[in-house]
Amino acid sequence: MIPHETIKVAVLDFDGTLIDSNSLMYKSFFKLFPDGTTQDIVRAVLDEMFEASRFEILAEILARRDHCRLKNFRSEVLSLATVFNNIVVGEAKHCREIEGAAEALAFLSSRVRLYVSSTTPEEALKEIIAYRGWSDYFVDVFGYPRKKTETLAMIIDREKVKSARVMVVGDGESDRISARENRCKFIPVDEAFPLSEVVSLLEE
Repeated sequence: MIPHETIKVAVLDFDGTLIDSNSLMYKSFFKLFPDGTTQDIVRAVLDEMFEASRFEILAEILARRDHCRLKNFRSEVLSLATVFNNIVVGEAKHCREIEGAAEALAFLSSRVRLYVSSTTPEEALKEIIAYRGWSDYFVDVFGYPRKKTETLAMIIDREKVKSARVMVVGDGESDRISARENRCKFIPVDEAFPLSEVVSLLEE
Protein backbone atom coordinates (compact mmCIF):
# COMPACT_ATOMS: atom_id res chain seq x y z
CA MET A 1 0.00 0.00 0.00
CA ILE A 2 1.32 3.45 -0.91
CA PRO A 3 1.61 5.60 2.23
CA HIS A 4 -0.17 8.97 2.20
CA GLU A 5 1.96 11.91 1.13
CA THR A 6 0.83 15.32 -0.06
CA ILE A 7 0.45 15.18 -3.84
CA LYS A 8 2.83 17.56 -5.61
CA VAL A 9 2.71 16.30 -9.21
CA ALA A 10 -0.11 15.08 -11.46
CA VAL A 11 0.52 13.22 -14.72
CA LEU A 12 -2.47 13.02 -17.05
CA ASP A 13 -3.19 10.82 -20.02
CA PHE A 14 -4.71 12.68 -22.98
CA ASP A 15 -6.96 10.65 -25.30
CA GLY A 16 -9.97 9.43 -23.35
CA THR A 17 -8.86 11.42 -20.30
CA LEU A 18 -8.98 15.04 -21.45
CA ILE A 19 -10.62 14.71 -24.87
CA ASP A 20 -13.13 12.17 -26.16
CA SER A 21 -10.91 11.01 -29.02
CA ASN A 22 -10.65 7.24 -28.57
CA SER A 23 -13.56 6.50 -30.90
CA LEU A 24 -12.33 8.83 -33.62
CA MET A 25 -8.87 7.27 -33.44
CA TYR A 26 -10.41 3.79 -33.66
CA LYS A 27 -12.47 4.74 -36.73
CA SER A 28 -9.50 6.45 -38.39
CA PHE A 29 -7.58 3.17 -38.68
CA PHE A 30 -10.42 1.73 -40.77
CA LYS A 31 -10.34 4.76 -43.09
CA LEU A 32 -6.78 3.80 -44.03
CA PHE A 33 -7.78 0.26 -45.03
CA PRO A 34 -11.13 0.31 -46.89
CA ASP A 35 -11.09 -3.29 -48.15
CA GLY A 36 -13.08 -5.77 -46.09
CA THR A 37 -10.39 -8.38 -45.59
CA THR A 38 -7.91 -5.90 -44.19
CA GLN A 39 -10.60 -4.35 -41.99
CA ASP A 40 -10.99 -7.70 -40.28
CA ILE A 41 -7.27 -7.59 -39.54
CA VAL A 42 -7.54 -3.99 -38.34
CA ARG A 43 -10.34 -4.95 -35.96
CA ALA A 44 -8.35 -7.86 -34.56
CA VAL A 45 -5.20 -5.77 -34.06
CA LEU A 46 -7.10 -2.95 -32.36
CA ASP A 47 -8.82 -5.42 -30.06
CA GLU A 48 -5.41 -6.67 -28.97
CA MET A 49 -3.30 -3.50 -28.82
CA PHE A 50 -5.39 -0.32 -29.04
CA GLU A 51 -3.24 1.38 -26.38
CA ALA A 52 -0.07 0.90 -28.44
CA SER A 53 1.31 3.73 -30.57
CA ARG A 54 -0.17 4.24 -34.03
CA PHE A 55 3.20 3.18 -35.52
CA GLU A 56 3.13 -0.15 -33.70
CA ILE A 57 -0.50 -0.73 -34.65
CA LEU A 58 0.07 0.08 -38.33
CA ALA A 59 3.17 -2.11 -38.44
CA GLU A 60 1.22 -5.03 -36.99
CA ILE A 61 -1.67 -4.56 -39.45
CA LEU A 62 0.71 -4.54 -42.40
CA ALA A 63 2.65 -7.52 -41.07
CA ARG A 64 -0.52 -9.62 -40.78
CA ARG A 65 -1.93 -8.45 -44.11
CA ASP A 66 1.27 -9.05 -46.07
CA HIS A 67 2.73 -11.87 -43.97
CA CYS A 68 5.85 -9.79 -43.28
CA ARG A 69 6.77 -9.66 -46.99
CA LEU A 70 5.90 -6.03 -47.63
CA LYS A 71 8.59 -4.13 -49.52
CA ASN A 72 9.72 -0.83 -48.02
CA PHE A 73 7.96 -1.84 -44.81
CA ARG A 74 9.21 1.08 -42.70
CA SER A 75 8.43 3.70 -45.32
CA GLU A 76 4.90 2.30 -45.75
CA VAL A 77 4.26 2.51 -42.00
CA LEU A 78 5.55 6.08 -41.88
CA SER A 79 3.45 7.06 -44.89
CA LEU A 80 0.27 5.61 -43.38
CA ALA A 81 1.07 7.17 -40.02
CA THR A 82 1.32 10.60 -41.67
CA VAL A 83 -2.13 10.20 -43.23
CA PHE A 84 -3.53 8.88 -39.94
CA ASN A 85 -1.99 11.79 -38.06
CA ASN A 86 -3.52 14.35 -40.41
CA ILE A 87 -6.97 12.79 -39.95
CA VAL A 88 -6.75 12.52 -36.17
CA VAL A 89 -5.10 15.86 -35.39
CA GLY A 90 -7.73 17.76 -37.35
CA GLU A 91 -10.57 15.98 -35.58
CA ALA A 92 -8.93 15.96 -32.14
CA LYS A 93 -8.69 19.75 -32.16
CA HIS A 94 -12.46 19.98 -32.31
CA CYS A 95 -13.82 16.84 -30.66
CA ARG A 96 -15.70 16.95 -27.37
CA GLU A 97 -13.62 17.28 -24.24
CA ILE A 98 -14.15 14.74 -21.50
CA GLU A 99 -16.75 16.08 -19.10
CA GLY A 100 -15.04 18.17 -16.42
CA ALA A 101 -11.63 18.22 -18.13
CA ALA A 102 -11.28 21.99 -18.53
CA GLU A 103 -12.38 22.59 -14.95
CA ALA A 104 -9.93 19.96 -13.75
CA LEU A 105 -7.03 21.51 -15.67
CA ALA A 106 -7.72 24.95 -14.21
CA PHE A 107 -7.95 23.50 -10.70
CA LEU A 108 -4.97 21.17 -10.89
CA SER A 109 -2.60 23.63 -12.54
CA SER A 110 -3.08 25.99 -9.58
CA ARG A 111 -2.40 23.25 -7.04
CA VAL A 112 0.23 20.86 -8.44
CA ARG A 113 2.90 20.49 -11.09
CA LEU A 114 0.94 19.21 -14.10
CA TYR A 115 2.16 17.01 -16.98
CA VAL A 116 0.70 15.06 -19.91
CA SER A 117 1.96 11.59 -20.86
CA SER A 118 0.40 10.03 -23.97
CA THR A 119 1.04 7.56 -26.79
CA THR A 120 0.06 10.24 -29.32
CA PRO A 121 3.15 11.50 -31.20
CA GLU A 122 4.62 14.33 -29.18
CA GLU A 123 4.60 17.00 -31.88
CA ALA A 124 0.95 16.31 -32.76
CA LEU A 125 0.02 16.18 -29.08
CA LYS A 126 1.51 19.62 -28.43
CA GLU A 127 -0.25 20.98 -31.51
CA ILE A 128 -3.65 19.77 -30.29
CA ILE A 129 -3.08 21.07 -26.77
CA ALA A 130 -1.97 24.47 -28.08
CA TYR A 131 -4.99 24.71 -30.38
CA ARG A 132 -7.29 24.08 -27.43
CA GLY A 133 -5.54 26.78 -25.40
CA TRP A 134 -4.31 24.38 -22.74
CA SER A 135 -0.52 24.71 -23.10
CA ASP A 136 -0.09 27.05 -20.14
CA TYR A 137 -1.62 24.52 -17.78
CA PHE A 138 1.29 22.10 -18.18
CA VAL A 139 4.90 22.08 -17.07
CA ASP A 140 5.60 19.79 -20.03
CA VAL A 141 3.90 17.46 -22.50
CA PHE A 142 5.30 14.03 -23.44
CA GLY A 143 4.17 11.68 -26.22
CA TYR A 144 5.41 8.97 -28.57
CA PRO A 145 8.09 7.65 -28.91
CA ARG A 146 8.40 7.92 -25.15
CA LYS A 147 6.99 5.10 -23.05
CA LYS A 148 4.65 5.98 -20.18
CA THR A 149 6.49 4.06 -17.47
CA GLU A 150 9.83 5.63 -18.42
CA THR A 151 8.23 9.06 -18.81
CA LEU A 152 6.75 8.88 -15.32
CA ALA A 153 10.11 7.85 -13.85
CA MET A 154 11.74 10.80 -15.65
CA ILE A 155 9.14 13.23 -14.27
CA ILE A 156 9.66 11.94 -10.72
CA ASP A 157 13.41 12.41 -11.11
CA ARG A 158 13.01 15.86 -12.66
CA GLU A 159 10.69 17.05 -9.90
CA LYS A 160 12.85 15.54 -7.15
CA VAL A 161 9.83 14.15 -5.32
CA LYS A 162 8.91 10.85 -3.76
CA SER A 163 6.78 8.67 -6.02
CA ALA A 164 4.03 8.73 -3.36
CA ARG A 165 3.68 12.47 -4.03
CA VAL A 166 2.79 11.82 -7.69
CA MET A 167 -0.62 10.81 -9.04
CA VAL A 168 -1.47 9.46 -12.48
CA VAL A 169 -4.90 10.04 -14.00
CA GLY A 170 -5.87 8.03 -17.08
CA ASP A 171 -8.35 5.74 -18.78
CA GLY A 172 -5.99 3.00 -19.94
CA GLU A 173 -4.17 -0.01 -18.58
CA SER A 174 -0.86 1.59 -19.62
CA ASP A 175 -1.59 4.45 -17.20
CA ARG A 176 -2.35 2.02 -14.39
CA ILE A 177 0.81 0.03 -15.11
CA SER A 178 3.03 3.12 -15.23
CA ALA A 179 1.68 4.24 -11.85
CA ARG A 180 2.07 0.79 -10.31
CA GLU A 181 5.63 0.31 -11.54
CA ASN A 182 6.65 3.72 -10.21
CA ARG A 183 4.65 3.33 -6.96
CA CYS A 184 2.45 6.35 -7.66
CA LYS A 185 -1.23 6.90 -6.88
CA PHE A 186 -3.55 6.02 -9.79
CA ILE A 187 -7.01 7.46 -10.43
CA PRO A 188 -8.98 5.88 -13.30
CA VAL A 189 -11.11 7.85 -15.77
CA ASP A 190 -14.45 6.54 -16.94
CA GLU A 191 -16.99 8.76 -18.71
CA ALA A 192 -16.05 11.97 -16.88
CA PHE A 193 -12.86 13.38 -15.41
CA PRO A 194 -12.74 12.17 -11.79
CA LEU A 195 -12.30 15.63 -10.29
CA SER A 196 -14.01 14.80 -7.00
CA GLU A 197 -11.61 11.90 -6.43
CA VAL A 198 -8.67 14.12 -7.30
CA VAL A 199 -9.85 16.86 -4.93
CA SER A 200 -10.34 14.31 -2.15
CA LEU A 201 -6.82 13.01 -2.64
CA LEU A 202 -5.31 16.49 -2.58
CA GLU A 203 -7.22 17.42 0.56
CA GLU A 204 -6.38 14.30 2.56
